[in-house]
Amino acid sequence: MILSLGLLGIFLSALLIFYNKGYRSANIYLGLFLFFFNFIILSHSIYLNNQSKEVISFVLSIPINATVYAIGPLALLYVRSILNDNAKFSSYDWLHFIIFAIFFVGRLLFNLSGWDNEYKVADDILNHSSWKDLSYKNINQFIPIRINYVLKSVHLSLYLIAIWVMLLKENFNKSALDNGKYHTNIVKKWLYFFTIIITLLVVFLVIIGYLIFTMEDKNSFQKQGNILFSLIFIGLLVLIIGLILFPQILYGIPMEKLVLEELGNVKNEYNKDRILESHSYSEDYMKKIRLLLENWSKLNKFLDIDSSVYGLSKDINLPVHHITYFFNHINNEKYIDWRNRMRIEYAIGIINNQEETDKTLETLGKVCGFRSYSAFMQNFKQCTGKLPYEYIKEIKQKRISNNETKEQDL
Repeated sequence: MILSLGLLGIFLSALLIFYNKGYRSANIYLGLFLFFFNFIILSHSIYLNNQSKEVISFVLSIPINATVYAIGPLALLYVRSILNDNAKFSSYDWLHFIIFAIFFVGRLLFNLSGWDNEYKVADDILNHSSWKDLSYKNINQFIPIRINYVLKSVHLSLYLIAIWVMLLKENFNKSALDNGKYHTNIVKKWLYFFTIIITLLVVFLVIIGYLIFTMEDKNSFQKQGNILFSLIFIGLLVLIIGLILFPQILYGIPMEKLVLEELGNVKNEYNKDRILESHSYSEDYMKKIRLLLENWSKLNKFLDIDSSVYGLSKDINLPVHHITYFFNHINNEKYIDWRNRMRIEYAIGIINNQEETDKTLETLGKVCGFRSYSAFMQNFKQCTGKLPYEYIKEIKQKRISNNETKEQDL
């Protein structure tokens, strides 16, 4: 069961990272946080429960244990990015990962030393009735295992305190619109829920570390440890399920980003560093988005077969979650539906103007950005109520009828 929960958590976290990769996306931090947390707990549960030296040796060969020192920083960066509506990773943010880098290099030296060392440690783990006197002192060249368990507990606790301070200082009065306020309230509740859950998970992780080095009998720890591992996996899955049930959480808090105009040759470092300034998600900002979309569509960018919300984000220089929020909650139409409708309107324009009449419908669909003829037909009927050939037949009949009427008039 524990293995299944861990693998499911890793899989769903990987999906979250993949589908939210993009321009200025705070969700990358969230996806990495969930992925690393799941992987760390899964590796520890394998050390405790698996009886195969080969499997344990394989897990030991993966230098991912250092990511326990990335969990706290990633959670902090995620919450900060949502609150500030800015997921940019600054040069100072690298400082959060110093301990991670030290631990990673120390563990990497062990991994590069060869399979024999990993196999010896695996044998040690399996054959000791207690983990208090394990002999693998060289598993990390820089941070001994006992110091590691104390250090990671302190490290995670400090980041939790920092996250709670950020949340408690935030007033969440960011949106001027009624629907914006509603959405902001959802994200606010999510951030508190997220922080409460990870606080509990860190407490469970600290208890696991304490039990490892205080209990004389590994079998006794196994019973309590499996309960704690299961609780952690369930907690991580609850977070992921929350994102599935309320996908609007991934849009972040809707705040406007206004680009300050450059004032001639004035070299003001303060203004230079503050190119983006936060304001409420106002009617003016919605007009700005509509204008940007109108200009973008005039360039027929929607005809690109790989056109996506991430490409649009880069083209018009707005965050992905702003665009997604605009389409889903302001425009009441998903981006993909809007894009496909624009493509069908473009196709109708070609048909009505009798352009490219020598092309087949399949070719017309490709010209309009559809990967397959079936997708073209499906979207065409959804927009017009007719299949392409039915629409063309109707247009031809109208033209014939009009021509006959003109001839009779003459």
